[in-house]
Amino acid sequence: MTVQARDVPRRRPADRRAQILAAAARRFRRDGYHRVAMADIAADVGIRASALYRHVRGKEELLLTVLDGQLARMEEVAAGSADPIAALAAHAVELREFGALWGREAGHLPPDARRAVRHRLRGVAASLAGDVADEDDLRSWAVLSVLDSPAHHGVQVDADRLSAVLLAAARAVAVAPLPDDRDVLPPEDGGLPPASRREALLGVAARLFADRGYPSVGLDDIGAAAGIAGPSVYNHFASKADVLASVLQRGNEALWFTLHHDLARASDPADALRRLAARYSAFVADDPAIVGVLLTEVVHLPADVREPFRRAQRDYVAEWVALLRRDRPDRDETDALLRVHAALSVVNSLSRIHHLRTRPGHVARTATLARSALELS
Repeated sequence: MTVQARDVPRRRPADRRAQILAAAARRFRRDGYHRVAMADIAADVGIRASALYRHVRGKEELLLTVLDGQLARMEEVAAGSADPIAALAAHAVELREFGALWGREAGHLPPDARRAVRHRLRGVAASLAGDVADEDDLRSWAVLSVLDSPAHHGVQVDADRLSAVLLAAARAVAVAPLPDDRDVLPPEDGGLPPASRREALLGVAARLFADRGYPSVGLDDIGAAAGIAGPSVYNHFASKADVLASVLQRGNEALWFTLHHDLARASDPADALRRLAARYSAFVADDPAIVGVLLTEVVHLPADVREPFRRAQRDYVAEWVALLRRDRPDRDETDALLRVHAALSVVNSLSRIHHLRTRPGHVARTATLARSALELS
């Protein structure tokens, strides 16, 4: 006698929600939130897109849920240790995606959600100050930016080694003596626009891309901000992507110009890095919009256009790495590369925190903290 097989209903895996969140985090980080469809995430998990809505109401909620879960893990790690700096350094690989998503995709969240995440991040940062005086929480944020630096690069390194380098750099930042030149006023908003229409368009486009994200800005927005009709932008640029590429080109050129300027005046590699840290800190403070675009918006260019900009940024970092290895020959390429990324992360992160950026002495103190992450000879 033959027993007929019965169809057995497929059981939903107990960790389906975790699978969805992990797939979403990978997709958002690699491709950018705007380019990811719910169907892409569903395909990665092996389910239909409609099944995702059993877990979240939409893509915005999915992004917030991903960030909330990763931040909760960060809070758990920091709160569960008597040495939160060491604990977060030890979990750097696990926590790598939060900083990348928060830095680039936070603009897609509702204002209340962004404020809530910032408030929780302040709590994590505050736990890192320890016994070191940190009257305006500058040092706490700097330490957190060192620990978060792996989120902004793809250096392949053993987890234990990454943790050790981050811990050493973070400890150096935590105790670095800060300059007292608080009489130096921070950069002021305002100023005069250039006479060139094309240059004016580049300036307003950089600010709009940095504030809203490239996908949320149209040519009409750029034209209106510059005082012209949107279609008139085509007199100067072939497309919105051309505007973005021109902004990125301008930012990269500025970085390379200042690098050559500092190298020509440096007495030795350590002096060159001190100059570069000061110059980069001033550049980021003076023009946070164009730096923000350099850091977050390259992903929106077509792949064939994107790669030259990525290469230029890697080459710029490589100049710092070469100088650091000449100053500290005891360090290998990987160690130096991680240190340079940590130093740049300090500058980039502190420039995005308004109450720190607008304090007198911000540039000098930021440059000092960035140099401390390098631990020059």
